[in-house]
Amino acid sequence: MTSQRLKLRGFLIYLVIGTVFAGFGCERLREQIARKDEPERSRPTASPLSSEHLFFGNPSSANDSDPANYLIAGNSSVISYSSSRGTANWISWKTTREDLGPTLPRPDFRPDPRLPGSFEPVTYSDYSGSGYDRGHMVPSADRFGDAVMNEETFMMTNIVPQTGALNQYPWQWLEKYVRGQVKRGFDAYQIAGAYGSAGTLKHKVTIPSSCWKVVAFLPKGRPPEQIDARMRIIAVDMPNIDGIENDRWEKYRTTIRAIEERTGYDLLAQLSRELQDMIETRMEMDNRRR
Repeated sequence: MTSQRLKLRGFLIYLVIGTVFAGFGCERLREQIARKDEPERSRPTASPLSSEHLFFGNPSSANDSDPANYLIAGNSSVISYSSSRGTANWISWKTTREDLGPTLPRPDFRPDPRLPGSFEPVTYSDYSGSGYDRGHMVPSADRFGDAVMNEETFMMTNIVPQTGALNQYPWQWLEKYVRGQVKRGFDAYQIAGAYGSAGTLKHKVTIPSSCWKVVAFLPKGRPPEQIDARMRIIAVDMPNIDGIENDRWEKYRTTIRAIEERTGYDLLAQLSRELQDMIETRMEMDNRRR
């Protein structure tokens, strides 16, 4: 074979190889361009299965596909939200001494950007002129230690319509009592929710007939895995009505089991049945300020 033919053959081989690699390069370039064209994903939140705010588990098996039981795993709390009701079914969170602090500037109430675009947003004005307070489930004061987490408490997914008599009196007094216990050296694991219907606001937001809360106190820093039947529990179920301004929060004590029966939820399902029976059927009756 002549040297000219060898050169021609080598050139053809080089051309084929170059074309192949160029094809791979173009494909990779197209993939990179496509990725850049995709919308930027928001920063992922903590896995709901490992969240420190889920001491009571996921009592309604909330998930990211059911509009009536939609799971929001945030930095400040974990929420089961109902699009049809326009409020949370339940909200679970942990409060420690580090979460507390001096009063912060009050943020504006706003729709929750974590909800899917297909959900009709609840806004500040949906409550205007209704006669109902914008009642916090996670209290703003439980998050004074972090301005960003405090802002989460003003998202409308954390708000339910409450009468002023409930929101500003027994409900608020219990919130203050819990923070007092946190300042005394306890971590408070809380879950709160609402059920029933007393009408709607602007045919959009369901007014609950009752609001409930369960609080578990553990010595500061104790792992939740170390709980036993001696764990201190407060459970309350309060009517969302007028005329209860002079009622102490203790009047509405109940048991976890009673709340489960009224809501259909399964609180503390991660515990053994024996331990659940001991904790969930016990009502705290001690009025002392420990």
